[in-house]
Amino acid sequence: MGESNLSSCFLVLDTSDSSIQGFTDKEEIYESELGYARLFRCSRYGKLHILKGLKPVYIGNVFYEQALRKEFEIGYGLEHPHIGRVLGWETVPTLGHCIVLEYIDGITLRAFMEQGKLTEENAKKILHEVCDALEYLHERQIVHRDLKPDNILITYNGLNVKLIDFGLSDSDDYEILKFPAGTRYYLAPEVLQPGQTLDCRADIYSLGIIMGEMAERLQSKTMAAVSRKCTRKEPAERYASAAKVAHALESKSFSFGWVVSAAVLLLLAIACTVYLLYVKQEVEHPVPLPIYGNHAESVEQWTDSILPHSL
Repeated sequence: MGESNLSSCFLVLDTSDSSIQGFTDKEEIYESELGYARLFRCSRYGKLHILKGLKPVYIGNVFYEQALRKEFEIGYGLEHPHIGRVLGWETVPTLGHCIVLEYIDGITLRAFMEQGKLTEENAKKILHEVCDALEYLHERQIVHRDLKPDNILITYNGLNVKLIDFGLSDSDDYEILKFPAGTRYYLAPEVLQPGQTLDCRADIYSLGIIMGEMAERLQSKTMAAVSRKCTRKEPAERYASAAKVAHALESKSFSFGWVVSAAVLLLLAIACTVYLLYVKQEVEHPVPLPIYGNHAESVEQWTDSILPHSL
């Protein structure tokens, strides 16, 4: 091939023109109220993408620039069907440094549940796919640290899980980075203890909170039982891995236990009724603890408070 023909090929393949490489139709779709990030939906080569950049006040700030870059480095090394893909790192005019993310055509798990779309069948699918993604992360010594319904996307096509947002996966600066509203409710107690070493069981706890909410909506005894062990206050008392959580969800061993529990509760209810009618006329009722969340004061209160309210 002659030199002139080679030049022609290079001219055809040249993509240095910003109108070709640049993102078009940028539309801001989210800005963290308390955090540092904002998201844009945009188009490139006719395909939708998501750009994650810094809020204007943080652009150029070394700490937040490094936090964004670290999130990119963590996400870019991940390749899993149930984790949102990180495609690149670029400087975008007016937006500064941005993480380029795949566009996921779906909604958050929170919206999915609020819209009444959760069923026993798809709940089981969703939980198994979240467990699969977490097992992948934990095998690579990555703790998500901010697992919640807002960071789990459900695709419209196939109802597949896509786990997103790794902004806290390698950071101990919780107060500086700030949690969006509602995040603290899903955090394991040890996450909020300064200097505490975290492992995969912090994510197991958060998964248990999410599972508990699903169990309440579906009145699922199996999910409620598994969620209680996931949300033990002491990490050593939780499931040791996401794979074991998935296995527990499939176990039939809860059936007999729940029959026994139901019988015990019935006997207790009868005994309490007799007591109230014939022994004590006035009873001071204790204030119930939250069913789920990291607010209980002891393991006993923590586990005992869930059973009467979750089924």
